[in-house]
Formats: sequence, structure tokens, C-alpha cells
Amino acid sequence: MPQDEFVRRLVQATPRTWVTTSIIALNVLVWLANVAGGLNPIVPDAAALLGWGANLLPLTREQPWRLFTATVLHGGIIHLAFNMWALWDTGRIAERFYGNGQFLLIYLVAGLFGSLASLFFSARSGVSVGASGAIFGVVGALLSALFTKHHGLPPGLVASMRSSILLFTGYSLFMGFTSKHIDNAAHIGGMLSGFAMATIMAGKFDWEGYRRSAFTRAVMATAAAMIAAFLVWKLLPAPAA
Repeated sequence: MPQDEFVRRLVQATPRTWVTTSIIALNVLVWLANVAGGLNPIVPDAAALLGWGANLLPLTREQPWRLFTATVLHGGIIHLAFNMWALWDTGRIAERFYGNGQFLLIYLVAGLFGSLASLFFSARSGVSVGASGAIFGVVGALLSALFTKHHGLPPGLVASMRSSILLFTGYSLFMGFTSKHIDNAAHIGGMLSGFAMATIMAGKFDWEGYRRSAFTRAVMATAAAMIAAFLVWKLLPAPAA
């Protein structure tokens, strides 16, 4: 299928990427609420972020909801702006590749596993916030499409997207390994879970396969993710004395 026709059908199948837009709006609104509540808009205090639901092993073990609330908190406007730009750039494509509902599942599961992974590293003794784990899950979903479902995509699109996504991923992970301020554990946890979820799910660009098995495969992916999350939760390290 010609690339122009493929894109036209993809947009027709998912006319509005409202999940991406809604997640961005939520993150911005939470940041505005943080600032209105007295947080520094450039470099917020870690203790104050904990009050809003940041991720930290001793607290999260007692309050698991922090696994999700931490994903809508950010360490200042620069952190927020970079994450929302990355989500806008990747989310609209992934949402059309997998459809609104499946994209939301991928994002939530990736955010969960990003937070869980962080509890073994950065959030074991420090405060961790940000949507980047979930966003790396979106990147993982795109990588799954480009490497495990590429037969359903135009070759030219696969080639151009592979190079740009791999460059973004490699650069981001490199920066994470060389900077103590970047939570690379959350990035890797989010990316692997997003890749796994998307690999199990049916891509919306596989028109017949999506109509035939999308619901069943989405349920399977979600069930597998919840079992894995439960097992990871049980393996969490004990808080430092």
C-alpha cells in the first residue's frame, strides 16, 4: 500500500488522538496546581513533591497509589516541557498505530512499571517524579511496531521512523547513564513494558487482525502486565533502616 494511502487510512481509523492531548493537559494542570500551591516552578523542593504524591520506596510501599501520582508530577517547568514535547511527538503516532483505548493501556502500564523499576534504584532513597517512564513506554510501543509488526507498515515509513526513534532512544538512555539527575531505571522499565504490551496487542494498521482479535489480545496483555507488576512488587527491596 502506498504510504499516503496508508496514512489516510490510519487517520481515518483513529481520527482524534485525544488520549495524548488529555494526558498532556493533565500534566500541565497538575504542574499549575503545584505552582499555585507554593512549589517553586523551576526547582521544586523534594519534600514538597512528596506531599503531592512523588515516588519514594518507604512511602510507596505503604501508599502504592504513588506509583501513578508520581507520573504526573515534574521537577520544574523544564522537566515538564521536555516530557510533554516528547509525548506530543511520539504519542500521536503511537495512538494512531494502536488506537485510543490500547494506547491508554500502554501508557498506564508503562508508567506503572517505570515507577516500579525506579523503586529499585533512584526512588530507593531519593524522590522520583515525571512522565518519562510512561513516555518511554510509548517509544517502546513504536519500536515494537517497527521491529515486530513492520510487515504491516510501508517500508519507507519503517526506515525513516526506525532511524529517528533509535536515535532518540539511544541518546536519551546515554544521557540517563551519564547524569545522576535522570531516572534511567524508570525509562528502561517503561520502555520494556511498553514494548511487551504492544507486541502482544494488535496494531490498528493491521486492519483485519485488529478487528478480529484486538479485544482479546488487549485483555491478555493487561492481565500479563498485572501479574508481572504483582511479582515485581513482591520483590521490592526493604526500605533502608
